[in-house]
Amino acid sequence: MIETPELPDLSPGESHPRAAAVLADPFFWSLVDETAPFGNETAQETLTAFRDFRDEHPTRSPLALLDELLARWEVANAHWDAVDAAEVQALGEEDEYSLLTRDEVILALAFSQIVTEGKLDPEVRRRALLALARQSLPALLSAYEGRALERAQRLDRMKAALSERWS
Repeated sequence: MIETPELPDLSPGESHPRAAAVLADPFFWSLVDETAPFGNETAQETLTAFRDFRDEHPTRSPLALLDELLARWEVANAHWDAVDAAEVQALGEEDEYSLLTRDEVILALAFSQIVTEGKLDPEVRRRALLALARQSLPALLSAYEGRALERAQRLDRMKAALSERWS
């Protein structure tokens, strides 16, 4: 029998009050919607890892956890600034797994810090906003087929949320 991993608890009522106020759209809190920040297994594992990381390291930079997760999952920790469509296309052809997983992890890390602490590390924000720009490219949106427009709209809402002042 295949064991299904337990989903982390995620709700506005059990998150930082500022996160609950800003992340008003229910999709932010979904653990099953693939267009949401926590809607895949990688993102859910990132949320759980961030909570554990904060318990053990209350003041350490979340970038340390990012480095650990990427190494654990054998994801290239590079190309953060790539947003040009041709460059992203080439990266995807070279190592699609790293390209997609890296974006999933940084977005989940950003939203994990927001829902847990009500703040956001400036470098995590910068990388997450770049990930949103990449994810908004037509080549990456096309993977969502019939939900591409919905995904694009949700990426815009994620960008607006990350652009809030989180200090």
